[in-house]
Amino acid sequence: MVVKDPLPMEIDLKSVLEKVEKIVPNHLVYNLECIFVGQFEELEQREVQAVYLDGAIYVTNEQESEKDLFDDLVHETAHIAEEMAAAELYADGDLEREFLAKREKLFNILHHEGYNVEKKLYMEPEYSVEFDEFLYRGVGYERLAILAAGLFLTPYAATSLSEYFANGYEHFLMGRANQVGEISPTLHNKIEQIITTEI
Repeated sequence: MVVKDPLPMEIDLKSVLEKVEKIVPNHLVYNLECIFVGQFEELEQREVQAVYLDGAIYVTNEQESEKDLFDDLVHETAHIAEEMAAAELYADGDLEREFLAKREKLFNILHHEGYNVEKKLYMEPEYSVEFDEFLYRGVGYERLAILAAGLFLTPYAATSLSEYFANGYEHFLMGRANQVGEISPTLHNKIEQIITTEI
């Protein structure tokens, strides 16, 4: 743990880390080498609060609350788990099929609402800056949450297959496994599998 820039006084970093350690399975964060807290170019470039990169989590020190920091850290551990369990998650193609079926439904919903974006963008599972910008700025997460209710756990989960997994993993670990199962049954089963099986 390296604290480059101090967190707000009211945030107890040790307490947050203890909470993260309680819910994140040890065998799924084996690749984590360090957590850096502070202001980093990687965060500014991507306009995000936290990122997992080259074996380390970089998280901003500009946090509203301990809950926000906790959420950021748990979400980034999902990307570590994804890296470690990629074969279990993606080899059979089931998770990608579930994600793309939801993306196709999203295309139909948004097309009906008058949003015109090429369908091929919806059918690409990898992250796309263009598609992310469309969802975030073109539609807006608030509106997207209403239009796609019951399709994705959160609007951000629609941005890519990787974020679909990470979002579900975060919800699962935070005690909302039933919600994950109701909305994304394949995702739920994959998460349960990697959590209960040593990689």
